[in-house]
Amino acid sequence: MSTMYCFQCAREYLEDVAECVECGVGLVDEPPTPPEEVGEQDEEQVAYELYEWSFEARRMLDQLLTGDSISHGWQGAILIVRERDEDRVDALIEQAEVTEDPRLDPDVEKIGYSMDEWTAEAQSMLVETLGLNGVAHEFDAEGELIIAETDEEVVDEIIEGVTQKLALDDALGDASIVMEGLELSDFLGDVRILANKLVKNPGDAKATLAIVKKSATLADIRTPFGFDSRRWGQIRLGGTEMNEVLSTEERTEEDVTEAAQALSALLADIV
Repeated sequence: MSTMYCFQCAREYLEDVAECVECGVGLVDEPPTPPEEVGEQDEEQVAYELYEWSFEARRMLDQLLTGDSISHGWQGAILIVRERDEDRVDALIEQAEVTEDPRLDPDVEKIGYSMDEWTAEAQSMLVETLGLNGVAHEFDAEGELIIAETDEEVVDEIIEGVTQKLALDDALGDASIVMEGLELSDFLGDVRILANKLVKNPGDAKATLAIVKKSATLADIRTPFGFDSRRWGQIRLGGTEMNEVLSTEERTEEDVTEAAQALSALLADIV
């Protein structure tokens, strides 16, 4: 199988994967250029902040730039190009904006959502999710998200999902351990075996000592290849909660059983 790439984070995937599990954007078949390698060392660069663009629009722009042989790189939703290519890039950006789909019908009843308390990262995630769900949207001059009134229910659900994902990320923090393949499978299998032991006997001292170490490790593993980032975040959180329960002196057997059952359930369809 050939290799596909996320044009934003440069992560590699097999060709049967449709989108990046980290960025949620469609993949391309050429490895992206790191931002620091765009142009010569002494060349000036220009940055375009495209947080408000859907992932389809950003991918389309990336393909247009590649097709026009314009050196470029990405830092998340920020496009980096050479200053001398600015006019050509402006033209391609205009082209991508014109062809972006879906577009909000000017004749429908609309409602707005304030984005005042949303960070650029959060807005980018929201816009990408709206694009994935085919929700037409735009931003007005005050920065409000504008949608068709008929899409209010689905947008409310999307906003709730994005908010939960961001809260989960904040609670967990950045992970530092990379674990993949058979090593990961064996590790998760061991965690579930230990969790099941504590479900049956929450006072099992040997299982408790072992799972304290493993749950701490689990909570610090980066999203493995092929896993949905939100789903993996829930698994990491399960490891964190298991560790916190077992690290509390006043824990009850019921607390241990509940945490162990929850962790085992999270891993049930994986190992």
